[in-house]
Amino acid sequence: MSTKASKIPLLSPASFASRDGKRLTPSAYVFLILLCIAFFIPGFATLPPTDRDESSFAQASKQMIETGNYVDIRLKDKPRYKKPIGIYWLQSASVQLFNSQHLNEIWAYRIPSFVGATVAVVMTAALGSLLFGPMAGLLAAMMMAGCAVLNVEARLAKTDAALLGSIMVMQYALARAYLNKDMKWTVAAAFWTALAVGILLKGPIILLVLFSTLAWLRLSHKNIKWFKSLMPLVGIPYLLILVMPWFIAIALQSQGAFIEQSAGQDMLAKIWHGQNRGILLPGLHLLAFLAVFFPFSLFALLAIPDTLKNYKKPAVQFCLGWIVPTWIIFELSLTKLPHYTMPLYPAIALLSAKALLDGYPVLAEKDRRWWVALVIGLWTMLGTAGTLGFILLPLLTEQVWNIPQIIAGAILILTQGACLFLLFQRKTSSVVVMTLGSLIFITCTIGITLPNLDHLWISRQAVQMAEKLSPCDDLHIVSAAYNEPSLIFLAGTDTVITVDGATAADELKQNPCAVALIDAERKPTFLSAFSIAEAHPVPMGKIEGLNSGHGKSSELTVYLLPHKPMQP
Repeated sequence: MSTKASKIPLLSPASFASRDGKRLTPSAYVFLILLCIAFFIPGFATLPPTDRDESSFAQASKQMIETGNYVDIRLKDKPRYKKPIGIYWLQSASVQLFNSQHLNEIWAYRIPSFVGATVAVVMTAALGSLLFGPMAGLLAAMMMAGCAVLNVEARLAKTDAALLGSIMVMQYALARAYLNKDMKWTVAAAFWTALAVGILLKGPIILLVLFSTLAWLRLSHKNIKWFKSLMPLVGIPYLLILVMPWFIAIALQSQGAFIEQSAGQDMLAKIWHGQNRGILLPGLHLLAFLAVFFPFSLFALLAIPDTLKNYKKPAVQFCLGWIVPTWIIFELSLTKLPHYTMPLYPAIALLSAKALLDGYPVLAEKDRRWWVALVIGLWTMLGTAGTLGFILLPLLTEQVWNIPQIIAGAILILTQGACLFLLFQRKTSSVVVMTLGSLIFITCTIGITLPNLDHLWISRQAVQMAEKLSPCDDLHIVSAAYNEPSLIFLAGTDTVITVDGATAADELKQNPCAVALIDAERKPTFLSAFSIAEAHPVPMGKIEGLNSGHGKSSELTVYLLPHKPMQP
């Protein structure tokens, strides 16, 4: 495939593609890093910790720093044996390096996710240059940087964005071996190191991507002798040296509980029992793709006919092997979350960019026009509905109109129209326009609108009110029923969480400086636990909002024992 640089003025290809047209220049990668900063930084520090996964990861990492135990994983006094140690090590190192004096601030815990997302974008460009040419790599990387799911995961202190970065390094090295492109020992070292990092981050997920790709290529090409260029005889022992020490240490310290809980209660429960998120039938990931990869799902769906026609080409085979088997497994799993399929999106973006640059020759046929109309119709309706949803969100939660959000939504809808106008004429310009629309909308939504919706952040409201009301210098919170990890993270590890109002009352009696958060159901037992002779707690205010941990509204009353002097 070859696309003349002179036909792509908006991307300045003279500086982004090498003279031989086979690779991207350093300036292209600098551009992509700056693009990632522009996309991922808004809201990075101002978006409060979210429930429940992010705050649980961050709190466990914080406790590692507080205790100095970097082998065991605990949330409060309970073991958290769901994922391996990798993300906790990365978050602990990030906090100690960038913000060691303020352990309750979430932004430093999010840095590994930001770095992982940025690595994923850059490596998408490098892999695309290898498989389909530099312009395909650049466009695919822009799609990754601007898609909805990566913009969410890049801002959350979880495993998924960091895992995607390691998967992209691994797949780049695998593709070099597959295409026999100037293999060096450094490429093999990068492959096995990335594989080890992925295993330490999220266990078998990176292995699923690797084995699915290898199995597909073995079936399609009848052999994978090329894999020997990655030096597995040296690489496998090196991999084991990297990952086994911690697995042995945690197995000994937990007496086997880590393997039982992570493999049995977490992974297998998600696959066969739907865990506590319900059972969802196959096909949901496919339906959710329009929104999760928005706004670039348009290009992906339009690319399907041309991808099927070219499925025998080696580069397309590599991407299909990456996508199809793993996607099927995720669809068969009874637990489904939108980000599960994110490790496959770089391959989808590459196929999308390839078909776009080719001009969608299959879609030009008259009998395929219905597919174009269907895809454009669904994509336009989704964009309009999503935009209206975020415009109405401030009105529904805070009873105010958010003018910046309205403007950003209008710009997104306008760029959708501009994208469709340019799609079949100035193909790459359509991606550039859509990237700008996505950047403006995401910057406003995540950077401005969401952090200022107090109704969504009960824990932040509670801690801010408790800090104002606390009669003592050291903040101590007792909470009955409201037990979200974000409260523990923001208020401190010594926060007392109980399901019983009487227990909360006893804690308040023992520590008169404490601030109590009591929900409506526990209020009678909490108040009745104080005898006539005792000082009774005084209600100081109420907190109302949406508990994102279970998706229901919550109301908490803030209580203090009479204390002199009491701050108003």
